[in-house]
Amino acid sequence: MIIWTFSLMLIAPLFIPFVMNRQFPLMVARTVFAPVLLKIAGIDIIVNGKENVPSDKPVVFVSNHFSHLDIGCLCYSLPKNLHFIGKKELIWTPVVGWYMWVAGHIFVDRSNRKKGIKSIAKAAKKIKDGKSVILFAEGTRSKTGKVESFKKGAFHLALQAGVDIIPVSIKGTYEVWKSGTSTITPGKVEVSIGKPIDSSKFSKNNINDFTNITRETIISMQ
Repeated sequence: MIIWTFSLMLIAPLFIPFVMNRQFPLMVARTVFAPVLLKIAGIDIIVNGKENVPSDKPVVFVSNHFSHLDIGCLCYSLPKNLHFIGKKELIWTPVVGWYMWVAGHIFVDRSNRKKGIKSIAKAAKKIKDGKSVILFAEGTRSKTGKVESFKKGAFHLALQAGVDIIPVSIKGTYEVWKSGTSTITPGKVEVSIGKPIDSSKFSKNNINDFTNITRETIISMQ
C-alpha cells in the first residue's frame, strides 16, 4: 500500500502539463489510486447516498476518522474531486507535501489565532471558487472506534464560504486497520453520505448547534 500510494503521488502530478488540468491528480486519486488501494487492503466497500451530493456546486464534506484507510475510502466513495486541508508544515514533508501543493490541496497556518483566521478566509475563497473539501472534524483518528468530539474549523469554513456541509459516516475501517497498529484485517466497510446541511441556517452565534447536529447525524448513520 505504501509503495502504491507514494508512486502515484510522485507520478500523477507529472501529467498536469500534458493534460492542462491541475485536478488531474485528484481524478487519479478517485479512479485509480483508491480502487487499487482498497483491493490491496482486502476491503469490500458499500457506498450509500451518492445522490445527496450536488453536482453543480462545491460543498464541505465532514467525516468521522477511524483509520489511515479512510482517505482511500472517501476518494473512492465521494463523486467529486476532493481537496484535503492540512497544516502548512506538511508542505515540507517529502512526497506528500509535493503532491498536495501541486494538486491544489489547501494548507492552513495554525501557529496562532490570527494566522489561523486568515488561513480559513483563504480556504473559504477557494471553496467559493469551486473546490469541494473534505475534513475530519475530530482532528485526528479515533483511538476507540467511536466518533469523538468535533472541532469547529470545518463549520467556520462552511459559514465563510456560504456552502452546505455534507455529513459522511465511515464504518468498518477501525476493524480493518486500527490506530496504533500495523495489522490489517480484510473486511467490509460502509460509507454513508448524508443529505446536505444548510449552512445559511446557522451563524457564529449558534455554531455549536451546527457542529452538534452534524456530529449527531454522522453518529446516526454508523
